[in-house]
Amino acid sequence: MNKTEPESEGSGPRVLRRGLRVLGVLRQAGAAGMHVVDIARAAGMQRSTVYRYLDVLVEEGYALRESEAPRWRVAELGVMMAGDPHAQAVRGLRPVLRQISDVSGDSVFLICRAGSDSLCLHREVGNYPVQVLAVTVGHRQPLGVGAAGLALLAALPPDEAEEVMAQNERALRAYGGMTVAQMRRLVENTRGRGWSVVGNSAVPGVLGVGVALCDAGGYPRLAVSVSSLIDRMQAQRQRSIADLIRAQLAPVPMF
Repeated sequence: MNKTEPESEGSGPRVLRRGLRVLGVLRQAGAAGMHVVDIARAAGMQRSTVYRYLDVLVEEGYALRESEAPRWRVAELGVMMAGDPHAQAVRGLRPVLRQISDVSGDSVFLICRAGSDSLCLHREVGNYPVQVLAVTVGHRQPLGVGAAGLALLAALPPDEAEEVMAQNERALRAYGGMTVAQMRRLVENTRGRGWSVVGNSAVPGVLGVGVALCDAGGYPRLAVSVSSLIDRMQAQRQRSIADLIRAQLAPVPMF
């Protein structure tokens, strides 16, 4: 059993090695993930130190935290189980997302729901000189704050959507003072339009357009969004982007 190391992290190379050690532990755990107590034990570190490394790994898109339990796992597809529906979705939709990005020139995001949050599963970077890259793989935020999350929220049954918004009431405040009433109006507008538009919420100066991907029963499972600078997203282009996403998703079977 490894001896627990002190809190002091020392030089840069040592910090990097320790971060890689935490990542290595997660890779060995595979898709099942691990509780922080077990990660700390396997890495030979204190829990407080492990938490700091996990925060960085999540922010940079290398790790994910499960929504219903305090467990972490790597975000890389190579370690996911073959039957993981999210891994299957990314594999199946990656060419579609790449096509949307190539045509639009902007960043494209594949999002799923994780409890009352949205979770980024994949990102494709476009060829336009200025890209919106604030959302990385593994990034989480309250459902509805981003364009894809708003598309998912609006596509939920009304009672379920209301429950999610109520759960996120406090968390929404961190996004420009967003209120449940404001989010409810965004949801109603999205339902009437058929696709979402949201700007200046998650990332100031950025506007996104999102479309939900529903299963055979009409329940939203995934969503795709395109984000760019607000000046590049005038009303006519918003509609053309929504049409592009829907056209590319139309022949895609639900995963």
